[in-house]
Amino acid sequence: MERLLKYKKQILMFCLVLAALAAFGATLRLGFIWDDHQFIEANPYIKTWTPANLKHAFLSDPFNQALNYYRPFQTLSNMLDFSIWRLNPFGYHLTNLAFHAAGALLVFALMGELGLGCAAAFLAALFFAVNPTGIEQMIIVAGRAELASSAFTLASVLLFLRRGYAFSFLAFLMALGFKENGIITPLLTALSLWFLGKEKREYLKLLPFLLPIPFYLWLRHAATGAGPLDTGAAAFLLQAAKKLPPAGLVYIKNAILPLNMHSHRMQPDFAPWFYAAYVFWALFLAALLRYRARAALFSKGPKCGARTAAFAFGWYFIALAPKFPLLAGGDLMLEHWTYLSNLGLYLGAAMAAALGLRIGGLKRAAALACAGVLALFWLSAANANILLRSTDLKIYEHAARYSGSKPMLYNLAREYYLAGRFDKSRALLERVSSLDPENTLYLNGLALSLWKTGAKNEAAALLDRVLVRQPDSAETLINRACLFMEEDAFSGAERLFKRAIEKSPGSEAAYDMLAELYLKQRKEAQALAVYEALLRLDPYNQEALNNAGIINAKNGRYDAAGALFKRVLEIEPGSKSAAMNLERLESLKKPAIEHRREIN
Repeated sequence: MERLLKYKKQILMFCLVLAALAAFGATLRLGFIWDDHQFIEANPYIKTWTPANLKHAFLSDPFNQALNYYRPFQTLSNMLDFSIWRLNPFGYHLTNLAFHAAGALLVFALMGELGLGCAAAFLAALFFAVNPTGIEQMIIVAGRAELASSAFTLASVLLFLRRGYAFSFLAFLMALGFKENGIITPLLTALSLWFLGKEKREYLKLLPFLLPIPFYLWLRHAATGAGPLDTGAAAFLLQAAKKLPPAGLVYIKNAILPLNMHSHRMQPDFAPWFYAAYVFWALFLAALLRYRARAALFSKGPKCGARTAAFAFGWYFIALAPKFPLLAGGDLMLEHWTYLSNLGLYLGAAMAAALGLRIGGLKRAAALACAGVLALFWLSAANANILLRSTDLKIYEHAARYSGSKPMLYNLAREYYLAGRFDKSRALLERVSSLDPENTLYLNGLALSLWKTGAKNEAAALLDRVLVRQPDSAETLINRACLFMEEDAFSGAERLFKRAIEKSPGSEAAYDMLAELYLKQRKEAQALAVYEALLRLDPYNQEALNNAGIINAKNGRYDAAGALFKRVLEIEPGSKSAAMNLERLESLKKPAIEHRREIN
């Protein structure tokens, strides 16, 4: 028993890792889902460590579409994962799970550093480890930014409190590089200093942390073209006052009862209960101010209940602050946006349970039972949600039960299209296109579904109309060329594919389809040249490697073909097509070798 007490902290940390694994370990069996296909599988910039790719990581968004995402360190972590795992999704999911487990351990250490006691620190970390709020960020590898940024933020706060200022600063930079959430790290550190009742000179040590923020914001704007308040400050404040109070109550309810977790959660429409939300927050803040008036709020030390409540509320508010522009300016309220801020809720629940554990008797047993039931409930909810959203089709079908988000419905239509369920795809695309008739993405999808359901003239006419409005749209050029190709109008298809490559030199789909067009015309030399150009763009494109290998094999260039097939197997050791092609190549080489022997 004495030995167990000696290693109590290490045992509790091991239990936290086991809890995180029990809650989210099922994600290790998942493949690439949703954004992962573009973010990882089809992203040539993560597959080689070159100066150009490193520059791209810091001067562009990770989706290569000029979107409002700036994640340079996430891109670098994907590059590292690819170097180790190639395109094996297990390794990528393992990295995400490791960041989450590290976050739970850091919560345990930070709560202990704040003087909350071992029981409260462990329970807060346990709730963080098993609550399914961040589940989408582990189902989808592309969600790593939230997990990693949160872990580095926690590490920065902890290291600062332990006077490791240089390492705290580095962790802060890492948090920023993974996601803009990291910008609130100095505020959370200041809140922790206040909670501990530190002297004012301790706050001055945070000044160096403010220096990189303007440079980061400039770099982020240069890479994405987006600013924090693009809608204007006045409009932001108005919408924030209207939307944030009810959104906060919805988030708290979903954290406690995560029964319908899904992607693309829409903000609730304005309703009478919104007034109750405003009253709730007004009363809550009034209570905090009342404690302040009585000086209880400023009693130093974590054992003051009012001070702990203020710290928990402050943590929740500050950690959610980077999402305020998104909540105020949009109609979504994604679950994972409260991944780090929910620690304020876990802290409140943990302190209540720890108080019951100190009392003893039946109250101690009740507190232990409540904490255990809550943790098991959240753990079970996490596993159930993983089962509900384990594939692309499942994740969108599940979301469609709760949300009418246009992007989500488009993605669901795309999955139906890929599954050959063209009628369902067409119905959804007609719906979203009617809601947003100028959206090029939706119109392209609708045109393809029209084609597959027999409305070929209507499909071609729709793409032609889009090209009149946007003549340089690479996606529309490719789709229109594909329709030409299916009608054997090869010259028209070739012209549009080449134009798509000219307008979008990084479009792998344009190269791939142009090569397929040449193969359809038995122009193998031209097809091989296109595949070679594509492989210069993306040396890890498995389809190009396989097809180039087949062309080389057909023309007797067995060594070149074998090298290409082996390259595919290096990237994805389980590739059945590459293994089969290599096996066929060996059977082709034997007669050639015997023939050379007869000649000699």
